[in-house]
Amino acid sequence: MNNDMRSYVINLLETYQERTRKIALLHYELEHPARTSEAEIISAMALGHGAGGSSHTEGHISDKTLYIALNYQSKVDKLNADTKEEIVAHLVELEQKQKRLDYYISLLESSQAEVIHLSYFERLSQEKVAESLDLSIRTVQTLKAKALKTLTGMYQYVAKLN
Repeated sequence: MNNDMRSYVINLLETYQERTRKIALLHYELEHPARTSEAEIISAMALGHGAGGSSHTEGHISDKTLYIALNYQSKVDKLNADTKEEIVAHLVELEQKQKRLDYYISLLESSQAEVIHLSYFERLSQEKVAESLDLSIRTVQTLKAKALKTLTGMYQYVAKLN
């Protein structure tokens, strides 16, 4: 379980930027939903009449057209609502993972948190991390290993409670 949890934590760290991008995209989609417009519904409902021998006069709308339009509108509304629910559910899941990871990192020693931030979130090499923090590469490796061990322990502890 320890190696599985460690792999999970590393995956969370490595995919942090991707999750951040997805969260931003989903927030945009909630604020600017792709909805079927009234014009699209009217266009879809424009019923063609057969060429030549149609018994309907031009411009005549059947009694069934209103029923079909209302039925179609309710289906479109349901599809739009379902889409919104899916977006919200996925967004909540992503944000929960992100907030949990951010919180757990905030519980690390500041030097460990900084190494994790620079290594995973800024995607700097160990050499660049060492240079920016004015540490040796070996110290950066040690801090990163301790941070990963601590984060893995936090996730394991909470997993045991569930």
